[in-house]
Amino acid sequence: MGERKMISVSRKLGVLGGLSRPSTIRDHNLINREVLDLTCNRATANLITWSFDPDTIVHLLSQDGWPAIAHQIEEAVANLLLEGVDGLMITSDTLHCVLERESVHLAVPVLHIRDALIEEIRRLSLKKVGFIGTSVTMSNSYYGDLIRGHHDVDVVLPNQNLWVNIDYSVCNRIYNGECTALELENYNQIMTDFEAQNVDGIVVASSEIALAFNKPHAVPVLHTARIHAAAAARWCVAGHDIVRPALPRYDELRSVSAGSHDVVADDTSKIPVTLPYSDSLPYPHNVKRKGKRKTGASLRASVGEQRAPGS
Repeated sequence: MGERKMISVSRKLGVLGGLSRPSTIRDHNLINREVLDLTCNRATANLITWSFDPDTIVHLLSQDGWPAIAHQIEEAVANLLLEGVDGLMITSDTLHCVLERESVHLAVPVLHIRDALIEEIRRLSLKKVGFIGTSVTMSNSYYGDLIRGHHDVDVVLPNQNLWVNIDYSVCNRIYNGECTALELENYNQIMTDFEAQNVDGIVVASSEIALAFNKPHAVPVLHTARIHAAAAARWCVAGHDIVRPALPRYDELRSVSAGSHDVVADDTSKIPVTLPYSDSLPYPHNVKRKGKRKTGASLRASVGEQRAPGS
């Protein structure tokens, strides 16, 4: 048998990392695993990753500092362009919201996480989904059309009393890399509420929240990070002989799911530029680093302490 020929991936993807080290590493691994699956282990993704400082981003979110975050994104992309990237992937759902609020000027095609999610919801023929993300993600316009049902999908959000707990949990993931028993109880309560409303699937729109959703559920759990990674993999190998269509990993072992033999369309698009608008919810900054004193970048809580479900 002849030696198997390796595939050279010519497209170089710039990756703006998540808001925590574990989620950034996981996103990088997911893209590469999807590329390996597409090419039967004959290629790896050509990635250049840029990680944000989580202290700075959380501080700016707590101060509604969207213009400053937009500037950080533009600066990061300028550096990635110096490395010759051909496309851009922003792995954080929350940071995607900046694209709808500010006039962000980027000279590179962007793989939108929203477009990949909508395509996957259509592929699975879901009509009613639960949706969980940070309070910024759930209240912002980036996913607004989807949440308002403009894509023929009924979207259910968590009880708003639990949004502060979700944000607290995300900050705890960013700073301490852990999920407490109370946070897991909150997520289990949210999942139970979703299933009681007869949803067809549940969208987890946060890499940090996704780290807490590793147990099987009665309905499909759509992790935007995994869906986005599959779209990125298709983009990376476009123009090469692809052995199989890339489908998002809904668990670590890639169990066969409904519709798994369908081909997902390859969709890349430019960033839509919109004017800023002023509605948002406060982002919590009351999660302390373990064993460290608060620095100047840390602010007092903009919302109350974490609350038990139903309190």
